[in-house]
Amino acid sequence: MAIINNQVPQPPPPPPAAPPGRRVVVKLRAAPPPTFAAAAAARESAMQSLAQVLGGATVRPYFEELGPPPPAGATMAAAAAQPVFNSYVVVEPLAGADALDLARNLTRRDDVEIAYVEGGPTPPPVNPANNPLSGNQGYLVAAPIGIDARWAWTLVDGSGVDFVDLEQGWTLNHDDLVAAAISIISGLNQAYTGHGTAVLGEVVGVDNFIGVIGIAPSARARVVSQWRTASNFQTADAVRSAMSAMRAGDVLLLEAQTTYPPGTAYLPVEVEQAVYDAIRAATDAGIVVVEAGGNGSVDLDQFQDMNGRHILNRSSPDFRDSGAIMVGAAASTSPHGRLSFSNFGSRIDCYAWGENVQTTGGGWTGNATNTYTPTFGGTSGASPIVTGAAILLQAWALGHRYSYPPHILRALLSDPALNTPSANPPLDRVGVMPDLKAVIGRETARLGTVAAGAGGQSVLANAGGP
Repeated sequence: MAIINNQVPQPPPPPPAAPPGRRVVVKLRAAPPPTFAAAAAARESAMQSLAQVLGGATVRPYFEELGPPPPAGATMAAAAAQPVFNSYVVVEPLAGADALDLARNLTRRDDVEIAYVEGGPTPPPVNPANNPLSGNQGYLVAAPIGIDARWAWTLVDGSGVDFVDLEQGWTLNHDDLVAAAISIISGLNQAYTGHGTAVLGEVVGVDNFIGVIGIAPSARARVVSQWRTASNFQTADAVRSAMSAMRAGDVLLLEAQTTYPPGTAYLPVEVEQAVYDAIRAATDAGIVVVEAGGNGSVDLDQFQDMNGRHILNRSSPDFRDSGAIMVGAAASTSPHGRLSFSNFGSRIDCYAWGENVQTTGGGWTGNATNTYTPTFGGTSGASPIVTGAAILLQAWALGHRYSYPPHILRALLSDPALNTPSANPPLDRVGVMPDLKAVIGRETARLGTVAAGAGGQSVLANAGGP
């Protein structure tokens, strides 16, 4: 029998590792040499130089598992490696040293592009029909209340699209997930298992006679953990690992947030340079990335990195675009006003329900296989809704023999002419909520126009993409 959990999530337990805020991540300024061996040698020299300057502090590669070296003389590109990852080292300060001061001093060096104190471990971004509970899943219904997944199911169910959830833990044998046969790409399944279970239920909850149904129940799902080992929490490496197991057109969800510097308000993970570079590498490879905007109540247009740059402000010359679809949280009732905890600003592309989300699991740390919660939320609850919409839209495109690249899919899901605005867009600043019927309707009409322009030939015979 399913157990409904109405409890508000409790504060997170202590993280299962050393306290965060000690490691300093350094991105070297020099362009990586063109070969694997040359890059390794250059990085080794830089690490030795930094260790000398820092009086013996531990300095080592930040990405320590880039795979076996390619054949001698092979280029990075030929080895399908990402040169940018060889630009990173990590410094563990000596006892008593102030990590933030160290990062500031390192950033002033000519050979350092940026240095910052690594965030995490942080809690995930949650703010404390056939399927019996599907009637409670209001986010599945037509706009303006939901994303109209129920209408989209008359066309697609997510088949053909691979989905990966990045966070810290899951109950993969939950009654409403076990038949999905979800596997772990890498990392350890060891924290906030109720949270990961809730996320998976929103996206790929199995269409059965038990509880809820996911937005894209037939997508193939896998997971990857930020816990690379029992004591090493690293979001950037988890993104890199996921990317290595994914193909263009797949969808990666980042159910994570960070602090910058540690101890400040929660922010989207791409504020950390290494994570940004990993996300950008993924989107450049054609992988669609959906990123939780974070629950810090922060105006992201005002955020500044360690170099004083407004990297999340689309109007700033310092703006950098990872290519990810960034998601904020709004009320479940229409019109949907931004919830006070949600980050906001020009960088946010989409919003979805950030409260009252009915899904699998307890939403936080539990690992029972038969529990459900009607109170999941935060940008944690909103991001899977947008992810599900992205998967269904990608599945629709695959049915027409093409695949949306990340920037086109983001443009469609964030188009204010097609999707549901928030209650007060100039004030809310969390973008729009996807309306699958409107988007697919517009795209269907576009394909018809293309077909007519081709002299009546079938668009399926010629479709090469949007």
